[in-house]
Amino acid sequence: MAGEYTIGIDLGTTYSCLAYINEDGETVVEKNFEQEETTPSVILFNENGEIIVGSPAKDMAIMYPPERIVTAIKRQIGTDYEVDVDGDKYTPITLSAAILRKMINDFNDNHGCEIKKAVITCPAYFGQTERDATKAAGKVAGLEDVTIINEPTAAAISFGLGSGTDSKKRVLVYDLGGGTFDVTILEIDGTSFTAVATDGERLLGGKDWDAAITKIIKQKVCEDNGIDQDELDADDDVRQTLVLDSETIKKRLSTAESTKGTLTAAGKKAVYSISRSEFEIATAPLMQTTLEIIDRTLATKEFTIKDIDEVILVGGSSRMPQVKDGICKKYPEADVKIYDPDQSVAKGAAIFSKSYSWDGSTAAAVAAAAATGTEYVPEEGEILVHNVLSKSFGIKAMYDDGEEKISNIIFRNEVLPIVAIKTYYPVDDGQTSIKVEIYEDSASNNDGGNKTELIDGYGVGDFEMELPEGVTRSTPIMVKFTATDEGILVACVDCLNQHTEYQLQNRLQMSDSDIEESQGLMEKVTNAN
Repeated sequence: MAGEYTIGIDLGTTYSCLAYINEDGETVVEKNFEQEETTPSVILFNENGEIIVGSPAKDMAIMYPPERIVTAIKRQIGTDYEVDVDGDKYTPITLSAAILRKMINDFNDNHGCEIKKAVITCPAYFGQTERDATKAAGKVAGLEDVTIINEPTAAAISFGLGSGTDSKKRVLVYDLGGGTFDVTILEIDGTSFTAVATDGERLLGGKDWDAAITKIIKQKVCEDNGIDQDELDADDDVRQTLVLDSETIKKRLSTAESTKGTLTAAGKKAVYSISRSEFEIATAPLMQTTLEIIDRTLATKEFTIKDIDEVILVGGSSRMPQVKDGICKKYPEADVKIYDPDQSVAKGAAIFSKSYSWDGSTAAAVAAAAATGTEYVPEEGEILVHNVLSKSFGIKAMYDDGEEKISNIIFRNEVLPIVAIKTYYPVDDGQTSIKVEIYEDSASNNDGGNKTELIDGYGVGDFEMELPEGVTRSTPIMVKFTATDEGILVACVDCLNQHTEYQLQNRLQMSDSDIEESQGLMEKVTNAN
């Protein structure tokens, strides 16, 4: 029965959502076990060895020590972060898999099936490591086939196909989620979606607005009640309470000019009030950062806001009045719309999953057309997505001045797939081998980004290549980078009769046996009774 459903999952920092296409061809957001359309991305390890995910975990968090609660794990994906609970070690991959497993279990139970493939979304600016980790989380959760699509692209698919017009348009998707922020410019032409520029900030989202409210609450409670802030900070119960209350206050201030709350600290019950004005002043620097990223994204293609037909606000945090107000104030000529902020990403992923060729035939046809310089024409109803590379990739090279820098070969915001070749030379006559070290960075092709300081890049892989005998400092070494539709990087190096290929691996990549072992942990995921 798995083949009857096409699934899209928005794996979010604070909330996650699963959508599917029903038998009538309609896009439906699945309700979880708790009958909610979105699932809080909160994980609780209880005393019985069970993993509880979602609202029950969020509601019970105050009753458990902080080390048994995990939130905002998406901010750690692609890192070495690890938690040890009752002797079991959990990584961002396995913790993300627990969230996915809960949603998949609920869907399977509700529909009497066992889904094995899904499209999972990620921020557009995620690099290779984060994308691999997201895909691995899907595999650990029990999926056999996982493809990744960028969140803004998914939102644009939902928006574009739901707007009831076949006209071409260029949209800017402003995606402010709970923990991440993206700006992506896309060109929509019927069922074709082409990203032309993207930028974002990994550690910027609603959680940062929550933190600002937490700071305001603590200042007010301490000043009005004579409580020492160090004492407040040391209280685990207060910290857990403020995590929940700050989000609630933020949501209230989206519809009210002011609101009140209470906090029990140091044996005192304190009542405080916060106005929207106070909140917006405290978070103005965060809002300003998002506007600067809009400017940066536009500048990448030498656009102004007048080149954008519509600005689409998605992500739950885009509901805050200061978001639309701030964009409209800076860009008075912009047509700004809030579009289905909580569900558009999951819905777009499900729509894309419906037309996605899981056997890879479409990707192969697109690549073949690109190789011959022709344009691939999608079949009726087929959704064609052209993403851009989210990061620039290059290799470490030594220049004439003896300095080592990143020599970029392919650049962010170039439309995928990409093939580029660059020529290098041995450092010494008679050199017997080279070590090709691949780096990822944020340089742009239009800002002199051919060379990047090593400190501004991130090493993502390396391999050795034996050189033929008799090479000299003038023997060309041809390095070819190929980035696939999914942004997967393949490197080829040729020197005379020597040829070496390398598909980018990352140090956190999981083997099949690692995935199988981690799947055993997913047996602990259960709904609270």
